[in-house]
Amino acid sequence: MAMSPVAFEVVRDIDRFRALQSDWNDLWHRAEGEYFQSFAFCHGALEAEDAASRRKLHCIAGRREGRLVVVWPLMTFWRSCWKYATALTPANRSPSDILASPEADVEQIVNGAWKAALRSTRADAIELWRIRSNSPLCRNATRHGVIERGTEETTPYARLRDQGPWETFVRALPGRKKTRPEYLERRLARHGEMKFEIIDVNDSRVPSLVEWFVSRKREWAQHNLIDSRWTFSEASSKFWRSLLSNDSSGVGVFCLFVLTLAGEPVALNIVAVQATRAYLVANTYDLRYGKLTPGTVLVDYCVKWAFDNRLDMDFGPGDQQYKSFWSAGHSYLTSSFLVIPTRWGQAGYAAKQVAKQLRTVSSNIAGRRTPERNPVHSP
Repeated sequence: MAMSPVAFEVVRDIDRFRALQSDWNDLWHRAEGEYFQSFAFCHGALEAEDAASRRKLHCIAGRREGRLVVVWPLMTFWRSCWKYATALTPANRSPSDILASPEADVEQIVNGAWKAALRSTRADAIELWRIRSNSPLCRNATRHGVIERGTEETTPYARLRDQGPWETFVRALPGRKKTRPEYLERRLARHGEMKFEIIDVNDSRVPSLVEWFVSRKREWAQHNLIDSRWTFSEASSKFWRSLLSNDSSGVGVFCLFVLTLAGEPVALNIVAVQATRAYLVANTYDLRYGKLTPGTVLVDYCVKWAFDNRLDMDFGPGDQQYKSFWSAGHSYLTSSFLVIPTRWGQAGYAAKQVAKQLRTVSSNIAGRRTPERNPVHSP
Protein backbone atom coordinates (compact mmCIF):
# COMPACT_ATOMS: atom_id res chain seq x y z
CA MET A 1 0.00 0.00 0.00
CA ALA A 2 1.45 3.36 -1.06
CA MET A 3 2.18 5.79 1.74
CA SER A 4 0.75 9.29 1.54
CA PRO A 5 3.29 12.00 0.63
CA VAL A 6 5.19 14.10 3.15
CA ALA A 7 4.73 17.87 2.92
CA PHE A 8 7.84 19.81 3.89
CA GLU A 9 8.09 23.31 5.30
CA VAL A 10 10.97 25.50 6.43
CA VAL A 11 10.80 27.12 9.87
CA ARG A 12 12.98 30.22 10.06
CA ASP A 13 11.76 32.19 13.09
CA ILE A 14 11.96 31.23 16.75
CA ASP A 15 8.23 31.60 17.51
CA ARG A 16 7.27 29.08 14.84
CA PHE A 17 10.12 26.88 16.02
CA ARG A 18 8.76 26.91 19.58
CA ALA A 19 5.28 26.14 18.24
CA LEU A 20 6.65 22.76 17.09
CA GLN A 21 7.41 21.68 20.67
CA SER A 22 4.35 19.53 21.34
CA ASP A 23 4.43 17.74 17.98
CA TRP A 24 8.23 17.43 18.21
CA ASN A 25 7.99 15.82 21.66
CA ASP A 26 5.41 13.36 20.36
CA LEU A 27 7.64 12.46 17.40
CA TRP A 28 10.66 12.09 19.71
CA HIS A 29 8.77 9.55 21.84
CA ARG A 30 7.53 7.58 18.82
CA ALA A 31 11.00 7.42 17.31
CA GLU A 32 12.71 6.73 20.66
CA GLY A 33 15.01 9.57 19.72
CA GLU A 34 18.39 10.32 21.22
CA TYR A 35 18.89 13.22 23.61
CA PHE A 36 20.42 15.52 20.98
CA GLN A 37 17.32 15.08 18.80
CA SER A 38 15.00 16.36 21.53
CA PHE A 39 13.32 19.74 21.33
CA ALA A 40 14.89 20.73 24.66
CA PHE A 41 18.44 20.17 23.40
CA CYS A 42 17.92 21.96 20.07
CA HIS A 43 16.00 24.82 21.66
CA GLY A 44 18.80 25.24 24.20
CA ALA A 45 21.31 25.49 21.37
CA LEU A 46 19.19 28.12 19.65
CA GLU A 47 18.77 30.11 22.88
CA ALA A 48 22.55 30.09 23.36
CA GLU A 49 23.28 31.64 19.96
CA ASP A 50 25.23 34.87 20.23
CA ALA A 51 23.03 37.87 19.41
CA ALA A 52 25.71 39.05 16.99
CA SER A 53 25.90 35.70 15.24
CA ARG A 54 25.21 35.67 11.51
CA ARG A 55 23.91 32.12 11.66
CA LYS A 56 20.24 31.79 10.70
CA LEU A 57 17.70 29.19 11.78
CA HIS A 58 16.62 26.85 8.99
CA CYS A 59 14.54 23.98 10.39
CA ILE A 60 13.16 21.35 7.98
CA ALA A 61 9.83 19.91 9.18
CA GLY A 62 7.82 17.29 7.32
CA ARG A 63 4.20 16.28 7.92
CA ARG A 64 2.13 13.38 6.66
CA GLU A 65 -1.61 14.01 6.82
CA GLY A 66 -0.92 16.80 9.32
CA ARG A 67 1.22 14.69 11.64
CA LEU A 68 4.88 15.61 12.14
CA VAL A 69 7.01 12.72 10.85
CA VAL A 70 10.44 14.30 10.42
CA VAL A 71 12.36 17.29 11.74
CA TRP A 72 15.90 18.42 10.96
CA PRO A 73 16.95 21.67 12.65
CA LEU A 74 19.75 23.42 10.77
CA MET A 75 21.63 26.70 10.85
CA THR A 76 22.86 28.48 7.72
CA PHE A 77 25.68 31.01 7.41
CA TRP A 78 28.16 32.46 4.93
CA ARG A 79 31.91 32.03 4.79
CA SER A 80 33.30 34.39 2.21
CA CYS A 81 31.14 33.71 -0.86
CA TRP A 82 30.06 30.18 0.03
CA LYS A 83 26.91 29.27 1.90
CA TYR A 84 27.13 26.66 4.65
CA ALA A 85 24.54 24.63 6.54
CA THR A 86 25.13 22.74 9.76
CA ALA A 87 23.06 21.03 12.43
CA LEU A 88 21.52 23.14 15.18
CA THR A 89 23.70 22.12 18.14
CA PRO A 90 25.98 23.92 20.58
CA ALA A 91 29.28 25.02 19.08
CA ASN A 92 31.11 22.08 20.68
CA ARG A 93 30.64 19.56 17.87
CA SER A 94 27.83 17.70 19.60
CA PRO A 95 26.32 14.71 17.79
CA SER A 96 23.23 15.27 15.68
CA ASP A 97 20.89 13.45 13.31
CA ILE A 98 17.57 13.78 11.54
CA LEU A 99 14.63 12.81 13.77
CA ALA A 100 12.24 10.66 11.73
CA SER A 101 9.17 8.62 12.58
CA PRO A 102 9.88 4.83 12.54
CA GLU A 103 7.56 4.15 9.61
CA ALA A 104 7.95 1.61 6.85
CA ASP A 105 9.33 4.22 4.46
CA VAL A 106 11.67 5.94 6.92
CA GLU A 107 14.52 5.87 4.38
CA GLN A 108 12.33 7.77 1.89
CA ILE A 109 11.27 10.24 4.57
CA VAL A 110 14.90 11.03 5.44
CA ASN A 111 15.76 11.22 1.75
CA GLY A 112 12.94 13.72 1.29
CA ALA A 113 14.22 15.83 4.20
CA TRP A 114 17.73 15.79 2.74
CA LYS A 115 16.48 16.97 -0.65
CA ALA A 116 14.28 19.61 0.97
CA ALA A 117 17.32 20.91 2.87
CA LEU A 118 19.47 21.07 -0.28
CA ARG A 119 16.70 22.80 -2.21
CA SER A 120 15.77 25.35 0.44
CA THR A 121 19.18 26.21 1.91
CA ARG A 122 21.01 26.23 -1.44
CA ALA A 123 24.06 25.44 0.63
CA ASP A 124 27.42 24.99 -1.08
CA ALA A 125 28.68 22.96 1.88
CA ILE A 126 26.98 21.01 4.67
CA GLU A 127 29.06 20.39 7.78
CA LEU A 128 27.92 17.45 9.91
CA TRP A 129 29.39 16.18 13.18
CA ARG A 130 29.20 12.75 14.82
CA ILE A 131 26.39 11.23 12.78
CA ARG A 132 25.87 7.55 13.48
CA SER A 133 27.58 5.78 10.58
CA ASN A 134 24.63 3.42 10.04
CA SER A 135 21.95 6.13 10.04
CA PRO A 136 19.78 7.01 7.01
CA LEU A 137 21.21 10.55 7.11
CA CYS A 138 24.75 9.24 6.73
CA ARG A 139 23.71 7.09 3.78
CA ASN A 140 21.94 10.02 2.09
CA ALA A 141 24.90 12.33 2.56
CA THR A 142 27.30 9.88 0.93
CA ARG A 143 24.93 9.30 -2.00
CA HIS A 144 24.05 12.89 -2.82
CA GLY A 145 27.21 14.94 -2.40
CA VAL A 146 30.96 14.97 -2.63
CA ILE A 147 32.40 14.06 0.77
CA GLU A 148 35.47 15.90 1.95
CA ARG A 149 37.34 15.89 5.23
CA GLY A 150 35.63 12.81 6.58
CA THR A 151 36.59 11.30 9.95
CA GLU A 152 35.27 8.43 12.03
CA GLU A 153 35.40 7.90 15.77
CA THR A 154 34.06 5.36 18.21
CA THR A 155 31.64 6.01 21.05
CA PRO A 156 31.85 3.48 23.90
CA TYR A 157 28.75 2.33 25.74
CA ALA A 158 27.97 -0.17 28.47
CA ARG A 159 25.48 -2.96 27.80
CA LEU A 160 23.64 -3.16 31.08
CA ARG A 161 20.04 -4.14 30.35
CA ASP A 162 20.71 -7.84 29.81
CA GLN A 163 23.24 -8.36 32.62
CA GLY A 164 22.91 -10.57 35.69
CA PRO A 165 23.60 -9.51 39.30
CA TRP A 166 25.63 -6.30 39.68
CA GLU A 167 28.49 -7.89 41.64
CA THR A 168 28.88 -10.66 39.05
CA PHE A 169 28.84 -8.16 36.21
CA VAL A 170 31.49 -5.89 37.76
CA ARG A 171 33.82 -8.77 38.70
CA ALA A 172 33.76 -10.03 35.11
CA LEU A 173 34.99 -6.71 33.69
CA PRO A 174 38.70 -6.52 32.85
CA GLY A 175 40.92 -3.74 34.23
CA ARG A 176 40.77 -1.50 37.30
CA LYS A 177 41.73 -4.33 39.65
CA LYS A 178 43.30 -1.85 42.07
CA THR A 179 40.70 0.86 41.55
CA ARG A 180 37.38 -0.96 41.76
CA PRO A 181 34.30 1.25 42.34
CA GLU A 182 33.86 0.21 45.97
CA TYR A 183 37.53 0.97 46.79
CA LEU A 184 37.42 4.46 45.24
CA GLU A 185 34.20 5.24 47.08
CA ARG A 186 35.60 4.15 50.45
CA ARG A 187 38.79 6.16 49.88
CA LEU A 188 36.85 9.35 49.15
CA ALA A 189 34.51 8.79 52.13
CA ARG A 190 37.48 8.99 54.51
CA HIS A 191 37.70 12.73 53.81
CA GLY A 192 34.19 13.68 54.88
CA GLU A 193 30.53 12.75 54.66
CA MET A 194 29.84 11.68 51.08
CA LYS A 195 26.45 11.97 49.42
CA PHE A 196 25.03 11.22 45.97
CA GLU A 197 22.01 13.16 44.68
CA ILE A 198 19.94 13.14 41.51
CA ILE A 199 18.56 16.63 40.95
CA ASP A 200 15.85 17.36 38.39
CA VAL A 201 15.14 20.66 36.67
CA ASN A 202 12.55 21.73 39.24
CA ASP A 203 15.10 21.93 42.05
CA SER A 204 15.95 25.47 43.16
CA ARG A 205 19.64 24.56 43.35
CA VAL A 206 19.96 23.98 39.60
CA PRO A 207 21.09 27.53 38.61
CA SER A 208 23.90 27.62 41.20
CA LEU A 209 24.99 24.08 40.28
CA VAL A 210 25.10 25.00 36.59
CA GLU A 211 27.39 27.93 37.41
CA TRP A 212 29.56 25.61 39.52
CA PHE A 213 29.68 23.16 36.61
CA VAL A 214 30.73 25.84 34.09
CA SER A 215 33.41 27.23 36.41
CA ARG A 216 34.91 23.77 37.08
CA LYS A 217 34.88 23.01 33.34
CA ARG A 218 36.87 26.16 32.66
CA GLU A 219 39.34 25.41 35.45
CA TRP A 220 39.84 21.92 34.05
CA ALA A 221 40.42 23.28 30.53
CA GLN A 222 42.99 25.78 31.83
CA HIS A 223 44.74 23.12 33.90
CA ASN A 224 45.02 20.83 30.86
CA LEU A 225 45.99 23.66 28.46
CA ILE A 226 42.89 23.09 26.33
CA ASP A 227 41.97 26.12 24.26
CA SER A 228 38.22 25.67 23.84
CA ARG A 229 36.39 28.77 22.65
CA TRP A 230 33.08 27.09 23.50
CA THR A 231 34.04 26.25 27.10
CA PHE A 232 35.02 29.84 27.89
CA SER A 233 32.14 31.47 26.02
CA GLU A 234 28.99 32.97 27.52
CA ALA A 235 27.11 30.72 25.08
CA SER A 236 28.10 27.62 27.06
CA SER A 237 26.55 29.03 30.26
CA LYS A 238 23.42 30.08 28.37
CA PHE A 239 23.09 26.64 26.81
CA TRP A 240 23.32 24.69 30.07
CA ARG A 241 20.95 27.10 31.83
CA SER A 242 18.39 26.75 29.05
CA LEU A 243 18.75 22.97 28.82
CA LEU A 244 18.25 22.48 32.54
CA SER A 245 15.43 24.98 33.00
CA ASN A 246 11.82 24.14 33.85
CA ASP A 247 10.69 25.07 30.35
CA SER A 248 12.78 22.24 28.87
CA SER A 249 11.55 19.49 31.18
CA GLY A 250 9.31 16.62 30.21
CA VAL A 251 11.07 15.10 27.21
CA GLY A 252 14.60 13.96 26.64
CA VAL A 253 14.81 14.19 30.41
CA PHE A 254 17.98 15.93 31.58
CA CYS A 255 19.08 15.83 35.19
CA LEU A 256 22.10 16.45 37.39
CA PHE A 257 23.96 13.73 39.24
CA VAL A 258 25.86 15.43 42.05
CA LEU A 259 28.47 14.08 44.45
CA THR A 260 29.05 16.15 47.59
CA LEU A 261 31.75 15.84 50.22
CA ALA A 262 31.14 17.50 53.59
CA GLY A 263 28.16 19.29 52.03
CA GLU A 264 30.07 20.77 49.06
CA PRO A 265 29.91 19.54 45.44
CA VAL A 266 33.05 17.79 44.21
CA ALA A 267 31.73 16.24 40.98
CA LEU A 268 28.74 16.82 38.70
CA ASN A 269 27.41 14.89 35.71
CA ILE A 270 24.71 16.04 33.28
CA VAL A 271 22.78 12.94 32.24
CA ALA A 272 20.06 12.46 29.64
CA VAL A 273 17.58 9.59 29.94
CA GLN A 274 15.89 7.94 26.98
CA ALA A 275 13.63 4.89 26.85
CA THR A 276 16.44 2.34 26.78
CA ARG A 277 19.63 4.31 27.39
CA ALA A 278 21.18 6.91 29.67
CA TYR A 279 23.74 9.33 28.23
CA LEU A 280 26.65 10.96 30.00
CA VAL A 281 26.23 14.32 28.27
CA ALA A 282 28.89 16.23 30.23
CA ASN A 283 30.84 15.86 33.45
CA THR A 284 33.35 17.68 35.62
CA TYR A 285 34.91 17.66 39.09
CA ASP A 286 36.76 19.87 41.56
CA LEU A 287 40.47 19.78 40.71
CA ARG A 288 41.39 20.17 44.37
CA TYR A 289 40.18 16.62 44.94
CA GLY A 290 41.68 15.22 41.76
CA LYS A 291 43.84 12.61 43.52
CA LEU A 292 40.70 11.14 45.07
CA THR A 293 39.06 10.77 41.60
CA PRO A 294 35.59 12.09 42.53
CA GLY A 295 34.69 12.24 38.83
CA THR A 296 35.26 8.50 38.44
CA VAL A 297 33.34 7.79 41.67
CA LEU A 298 30.33 9.70 40.33
CA VAL A 299 30.48 8.00 36.92
CA ASP A 300 30.53 4.63 38.69
CA TYR A 301 27.42 5.68 40.62
CA CYS A 302 25.68 6.72 37.37
CA VAL A 303 26.44 3.34 35.80
CA LYS A 304 25.01 1.54 38.84
CA TRP A 305 21.90 3.72 38.65
CA ALA A 306 21.49 2.91 34.95
CA PHE A 307 22.00 -0.80 35.70
CA ASP A 308 19.30 -0.73 38.40
CA ASN A 309 16.91 1.00 35.98
CA ARG A 310 17.67 -1.47 33.15
CA LEU A 311 19.24 1.16 30.91
CA ASP A 312 22.38 0.95 28.79
CA MET A 313 24.91 3.73 29.37
CA ASP A 314 26.35 5.86 26.54
CA PHE A 315 29.57 7.66 27.51
CA GLY A 316 30.10 9.85 24.45
CA PRO A 317 33.30 9.74 22.34
CA GLY A 318 36.68 9.40 24.00
CA ASP A 319 39.12 6.83 25.31
CA GLN A 320 39.15 7.66 29.03
CA GLN A 321 39.92 4.74 31.30
CA TYR A 322 36.48 4.63 32.92
CA LYS A 323 34.86 4.41 29.48
CA SER A 324 37.07 1.48 28.47
CA PHE A 325 36.35 -0.29 31.76
CA TRP A 326 32.58 -0.04 31.71
CA SER A 327 32.08 -0.52 27.96
CA ALA A 328 34.12 -3.77 27.84
CA GLY A 329 34.78 -3.19 24.15
CA HIS A 330 31.24 -2.21 23.10
CA SER A 331 31.05 0.88 20.88
CA TYR A 332 29.50 2.30 17.73
CA LEU A 333 30.92 4.42 14.92
CA THR A 334 30.05 8.01 14.15
CA SER A 335 31.13 10.02 11.11
CA SER A 336 31.92 13.71 10.78
CA PHE A 337 32.28 15.17 7.33
CA LEU A 338 31.86 18.06 4.97
CA VAL A 339 29.39 17.45 2.14
CA ILE A 340 29.80 19.65 -0.92
CA PRO A 341 26.70 19.32 -3.10
CA THR A 342 27.25 22.20 -5.58
CA ARG A 343 29.85 22.80 -8.27
CA TRP A 344 30.50 26.26 -6.85
CA GLY A 345 31.23 24.69 -3.48
CA GLN A 346 33.49 22.05 -5.02
CA ALA A 347 35.42 24.71 -6.95
CA GLY A 348 35.82 26.78 -3.79
CA TYR A 349 37.00 23.79 -1.76
CA ALA A 350 39.52 22.82 -4.44
CA ALA A 351 40.85 26.39 -4.57
CA LYS A 352 41.16 26.44 -0.79
CA GLN A 353 43.19 23.22 -0.80
CA VAL A 354 45.51 24.56 -3.51
CA ALA A 355 46.04 27.76 -1.51
CA LYS A 356 46.80 25.71 1.60
CA GLN A 357 49.37 23.63 -0.28
CA LEU A 358 51.02 26.77 -1.67
CA ARG A 359 51.26 28.26 1.83
CA THR A 360 52.86 25.06 3.08
CA VAL A 361 55.39 25.03 0.23
CA SER A 362 56.21 28.71 0.76
CA SER A 363 56.63 28.15 4.47
CA ASN A 364 58.97 25.21 3.87
CA ILE A 365 61.06 27.21 1.42
CA ALA A 366 61.29 30.17 3.79
CA GLY A 367 62.25 27.87 6.64
CA ARG A 368 65.19 26.33 4.86
CA ARG A 369 68.55 27.63 5.88
CA THR A 370 71.71 27.29 3.83
CA PRO A 371 74.29 25.69 6.10
CA GLU A 372 77.15 28.02 6.90
CA ARG A 373 80.53 26.89 5.71
CA ASN A 374 83.00 26.19 8.42
CA PRO A 375 85.77 28.84 8.39
CA VAL A 376 89.19 27.60 7.28
CA HIS A 377 91.85 28.28 9.85
CA SER A 378 95.52 28.48 8.95
CA PRO A 379 97.72 26.07 10.82
